[in-house]
Amino acid sequence: MALRCLFVVQGEGRGHLTQAMALRCMLRDAGHRVEAVVVGKSDDQAVPSFFRAAFEAPVTDVESPGFVSDDADRSVRPWATLRRALGRTPAFWRSLSTLDDAIERHEPDVVVNFFEPLVGLYAATHAPSVPVVAVAHQYMFLHPDYQFPPGRPGRRWAARAFARLTAWGASRRLALSLYPAPDRSGDDLAVLPPLLRPGVFRQPQDRREPFILAYILNSGYADEVIRWHEQHPDVPLHCFWDRPGAAPVEAYDETLTFHQLDDEKFLHLMARSRGFVSTAGFESIAEAMYLKTPVQVVPVEGHYEQRCNAVDAVRAGAGVCSTQFNIGRLRAALDRGSAQDGRFQEWVRQGRRRFVRELEAAARHPVAAPPVSPVAERILEAA
Repeated sequence: MALRCLFVVQGEGRGHLTQAMALRCMLRDAGHRVEAVVVGKSDDQAVPSFFRAAFEAPVTDVESPGFVSDDADRSVRPWATLRRALGRTPAFWRSLSTLDDAIERHEPDVVVNFFEPLVGLYAATHAPSVPVVAVAHQYMFLHPDYQFPPGRPGRRWAARAFARLTAWGASRRLALSLYPAPDRSGDDLAVLPPLLRPGVFRQPQDRREPFILAYILNSGYADEVIRWHEQHPDVPLHCFWDRPGAAPVEAYDETLTFHQLDDEKFLHLMARSRGFVSTAGFESIAEAMYLKTPVQVVPVEGHYEQRCNAVDAVRAGAGVCSTQFNIGRLRAALDRGSAQDGRFQEWVRQGRRRFVRELEAAARHPVAAPPVSPVAERILEAA
């Protein structure tokens, strides 16, 4: 039976978006359909055009909690993030209504949640009958084999609690991992490889050129890239960012070029680059590992999840970690040679059919939705 799927995607960064694009292709090849997509984003974000173009189904954006950066667009401000979320509560209730309408209109066999917290809130307040499968690398936070950065026990607790919230009411949690780990059947937790876009598999891996590729989640880090470049103008750099109002391509000088986010161009340059330096987003790390491109990860300041990703990347042999865009760290690692072999590529290939099987199983054997809690009922009555 062909499945009718509804995707709900957290729009922060690009990782969850590209994961949704990858799963859509897998489902299409298996004869299933994505009927609609709902993207959660903050009010100052835009859904990238490449994401909308990847789906024949309608793509609707709704307001969702998002991080607040400092004035320099470099670090995350946790308390400002919380205050903003509390102040936007009415908008989030409207987003839940939009999600409810989408489920009623499209009648999906399964909802696939790419770490969007609205889905957890929806399950807690609406008790949906449709099964939900939650997909994200953050569900590895719930696995006993996962190694967190040392210290910050409060941040660790909060990261795990938020992961549980996003998957509230889900019949299955699919934890994306850079390395194999045993499933946790008692916790409805399955460990699968990263979801990589088809474009990754089409890239040649024998055309290396001398330039280094950079990706900065927060455009405030561009100043660090420029400072390093001015001290090393002989090193060609291509840097991708998401700066509002910037031109598609801006040449700083002959050896440093800034690019607005472009799906295909980014992968093409990554496959040709000698090395890759980036904020510590999971998806970019996984793409570089598959292409055997050594990485240097720079966690966004105040972003605990990115600290976790950086530790995990080093553990997986992806490359090195630093606190600044000092690309000299990457150049030193390149001189030592790449630690990548074919094991990661084999891990990715092994998992491609498992994703479809997990969704098919969830649709065949839905679990009962958790009842609406008394607290949620009172909130609904007051909303």
